[in-house]
Amino acid sequence: MRRLCAAGLAAVLLAALAVTVGSSALAYFSGEGSGSASAAVTKLTAPTISAATPAAGGTVTLTWGAVTPPGAGSVTYSVTRDGGNPAGTCPTAAAPATVTTCKDSGVAVGEHTYRVTARWETWSAVGAAKTANVTIGETTKFTISGSTATPAAGGSVNLTITAKDANNSTVTSYAGSHSLVFSGASSSPANNAPTVANSSGAAIAFGTATPLAFTAGVATITSSTRNGVLKIYKAGAASITATEGSVTTPTPLALTVSHATASKYILAAASATPAAGATDNLTITTQDAYGNTATSYAGSHNLVFSGASASSAGNVPTVTDSSGSEVAFGAATAIEFEAGVAVAAEGDGGTMKLFKSGATGVQATEGSIVTPTVVTVTVSPGAATKLALTSSTATPVAAANFNLTTTAQDVYGNTATTYAGSKNITFSGASASPSGAQPTVVSSAGTVVNFGSPTALTFTAGVAAVSASKNGYAKLNKAGAASVAATDGTLTTPSPLALTVATGAASKLALSELIVSAGSIGSPCLFTCAITGLGNSGTVKADIGITDSAGNIVSNIGAVKTVNVTVTTGGAISGSPLTIAAAGPAMSATEFTYTAPASGSFTHTITAASTGYSSATATASK
Repeated sequence: MRRLCAAGLAAVLLAALAVTVGSSALAYFSGEGSGSASAAVTKLTAPTISAATPAAGGTVTLTWGAVTPPGAGSVTYSVTRDGGNPAGTCPTAAAPATVTTCKDSGVAVGEHTYRVTARWETWSAVGAAKTANVTIGETTKFTISGSTATPAAGGSVNLTITAKDANNSTVTSYAGSHSLVFSGASSSPANNAPTVANSSGAAIAFGTATPLAFTAGVATITSSTRNGVLKIYKAGAASITATEGSVTTPTPLALTVSHATASKYILAAASATPAAGATDNLTITTQDAYGNTATSYAGSHNLVFSGASASSAGNVPTVTDSSGSEVAFGAATAIEFEAGVAVAAEGDGGTMKLFKSGATGVQATEGSIVTPTVVTVTVSPGAATKLALTSSTATPVAAANFNLTTTAQDVYGNTATTYAGSKNITFSGASASPSGAQPTVVSSAGTVVNFGSPTALTFTAGVAAVSASKNGYAKLNKAGAASVAATDGTLTTPSPLALTVATGAASKLALSELIVSAGSIGSPCLFTCAITGLGNSGTVKADIGITDSAGNIVSNIGAVKTVNVTVTTGGAISGSPLTIAAAGPAMSATEFTYTAPASGSFTHTITAASTGYSSATATASK
């Protein structure tokens, strides 16, 4: 009977292994054996959620009670939200944990149902449902408002940036420092980038992370210069957005930026390489400090142009005003502006004429409005219409070489650079010296050519310059004023080169004011003379002067000089010696007289000599 009872109890216990009571799971026998020994069945208790607390930002904090395991080991838990997996720190069925609290995140606005499942060994128990109503979801967007929708370029806009959920509620839990990237505005024409002041007051360019401090979901400026002060410089429309990760601004802040005060003129020339004297249309744009066109700048304004010079011929640069009058640089020029721009081709004024060749930088000014960057034009010369002469000295010394440069010029006095190669130039305007020495110019081949004869000179880019004592190496021999001119047969020198030729060093004695009673005097008669047909008892009279090597009388020799005049045997000299004063022209105050023999033929040499100078001689004969 006892064996039968024991066998019956075992059968009952085996059947109980498959029975679950309520939400608890049967566990195992608490004892084992046979016969009349007793055994107990236990269960895994379901966890109870004690709190499901929603918060702004789409979070729910869950807390549940710990479950005591039936045996050795730990109980783990997993959470479901609305039958699916939660997020945040909450454990899931795929990744259970021993925690008894967690925070679910990314929870949409609305009511949600949570359950916690306990697991031990192969058994599990699901707790009762707990609901949580989320009224403010996670941050999905930013809204931006500004202190003004119509700032001026360079002005400030105080931004207010608010974190919002999908239902447009402010996410008050969005707080602390967040790095936002701003976009939707461009740099100004002068390359001034838009910026937003971060929480420390540093201006951060658009496109770069900008730390801002949020309080209860809102970032607003602090200390008037920090935490969202926008600086924008490009005139026109702008659409300001802010982004942090996937959170952005679906409705940008619309701004209409006006230009700042007009502060500069920008000039543009129709041609950067106009010909001298040609018209060149200017376009003048008025801008603010940031390069925006100052569209409110309109009507007639008096501009003063500068930067270009008169040509060598005296032609001054001009700009045509709005009435069609040509006004010289440096004088007020009335220009008509429309929406900040004056276009010469449209009759607003601004047609420029420049006459001096070469590069020049043109600018315009009206009061405080200036041209920060000049417009550079390079004026090209016209065709050659004349020749101009320049000298290495305005006072060359008689019989000494100097450099004579010949330049081909256009009508405005610019060097005509296309006039090049070998040209035959004939020089004039200087005379022979008292000794008969002619003015000369050395050709490009090194040949000495007298004035009045064609001289081959080589021109390079309109200029024939002396090189290696050739190609214009000149010499004038007659002391005094000279007006040197040149011609190639077509081109001439409208303004001769005025030179004053100085006497050279005192070196020779010369016969001056020579008079004979009969016969004839050979030419030249200065350092040596030939007198023929004088006749018996004829006379020769002359003064004595001291000259340079070309026969020009010198002055101020510094000491009295004595000149002795002698004649070969048979002739007679009276009036010798002669005296030449230390100051003034070096001429004797008296003359000598030679008297020929009373009869017979003769050839006599008359010699005037003084220490330090070459002697002068005259030969008288019958």
